[in-house]
Amino acid sequence: MAVISASAAAVLVFQLGRPVGEAVSLSLAFMCTMILLHVLFTRARDRGALSDVVDRLEDRISDIDEDVGNLEGRLTGMESNIPHRTRMEIDPLFAEVEVLGSLVKQMAEAMSDLEARVEDQHAIMPPPQQHGLPHYGEQDVPAYPPPTHGMQPGPEPVPAAPQHQPLQQPHVYADERPVPPSGSAQKSRYDQLPAQAAEWDQTQQSNGDPAMREIINAALNNNRVELHLQPIVSLPQRQVKYYEAYTRLRDSQGELLEAKVFLPEAIRSGRIARIDNMLLFRSVQVIRRLTSRSRSTAMFCNLSSLSLVDETFFPGFLDFVKANRTFADVLVFEFTQEDVAQMGVMELESLSALAELGFKFSIDGITDMKMDFKSLAQRGFKYAKLHCDFLIGRRQASHGHIHPSDFGDLLHRYGIVLIPDHVETESQVLELLDLDVSLAQGNLFSPPRPVRAEVLQGAPAPAAAQEGRRDGRVAANRPRAAAS
Repeated sequence: MAVISASAAAVLVFQLGRPVGEAVSLSLAFMCTMILLHVLFTRARDRGALSDVVDRLEDRISDIDEDVGNLEGRLTGMESNIPHRTRMEIDPLFAEVEVLGSLVKQMAEAMSDLEARVEDQHAIMPPPQQHGLPHYGEQDVPAYPPPTHGMQPGPEPVPAAPQHQPLQQPHVYADERPVPPSGSAQKSRYDQLPAQAAEWDQTQQSNGDPAMREIINAALNNNRVELHLQPIVSLPQRQVKYYEAYTRLRDSQGELLEAKVFLPEAIRSGRIARIDNMLLFRSVQVIRRLTSRSRSTAMFCNLSSLSLVDETFFPGFLDFVKANRTFADVLVFEFTQEDVAQMGVMELESLSALAELGFKFSIDGITDMKMDFKSLAQRGFKYAKLHCDFLIGRRQASHGHIHPSDFGDLLHRYGIVLIPDHVETESQVLELLDLDVSLAQGNLFSPPRPVRAEVLQGAPAPAAAQEGRRDGRVAANRPRAAAS
């Protein structure tokens, strides 16, 4: 534009003969006019481009609004259709579950009626005659056979008809479960005496049973100690939630001895701590096997309160559980109510040491529902086992002002879970379901079964070796249940 203005001034001066000042003024005016026109045209072009961009943005925004409207419509349709569709798919499943539940209930009722008829038939039929054994009164029968001193046992008696009245025994142990008449468990020659045993002979209590003591020592020294497990199942699904561990001994002839047979002599002879130690060590082995398979099933391990104050056993026991404190959530130590009621200061201190490591406790063999369960919950007791007949009212227990059906709610207030045990019939299961019981244990679901030998590999814990070197120390005279 400056060149054009200068050219115009030169034309005015040299061609037209105009004065220089006038030519310069006209050229400057012409240049300003061109600049003004250039600015106007540039602004108009920019304004047009900007308007085009704005139009495109408006079109894009309108498209986005339309898409958002479509999405809102689809979401609204899904919100209204999904619940209806879900109900249509789930309602048939609920109906099938209800039908299955009614069928299971009818089956259980039919089984209950059948069991009632069988019991009536047994009540009508005369009891079978016993051969080879004299009649024993309720106060004359020992809990296991006295030593024969080399004599051969006589012919085995025929089991008597099932008794419907509970026997009054001086002490109740953790695994003294009545086996139903149709059970498949084999009877050893130590379990063939009548079940009416009421009390020990005073002379036998003071002197002990040398033959049974020798059987216990031989079983411990020759590793003839077996671990049996019984499941604790959920109701009504009957899925395995926990296991309870029991100790069984085998004699030289391969006969299996239950805890009620060898336990009194084991307590008198001071072998109970060694048995408890083997039970604990093997329970930990089983827990390791279960956790290796990603199963967090807890294990109930029966202990005697005598083991808590045993100066030889408990320090090694405490070191062992400290080394395995990772199993605190899946290992529960169980004591009988009789043991818990008789615990002194030393026993409670031992319990506190275990509770500080995170271990929980269970109380078994409950016959007195008036016990201070609140204080037990504060000491770490999280489970309580009661005979199912006490809970459903078939047997009488010392419950005070607490109705047995409300016992589970009472324990629930203190954070304790009730587990009815000794469940033997389907009719008992029906009555437990009416009480909203969620766990149960008994031979109806499964009797105690032995653990396979390959699971129990390794030697006992160090405390067992120390206990083995110790001579039999006579324990307290009161029988206590442990290693059931």
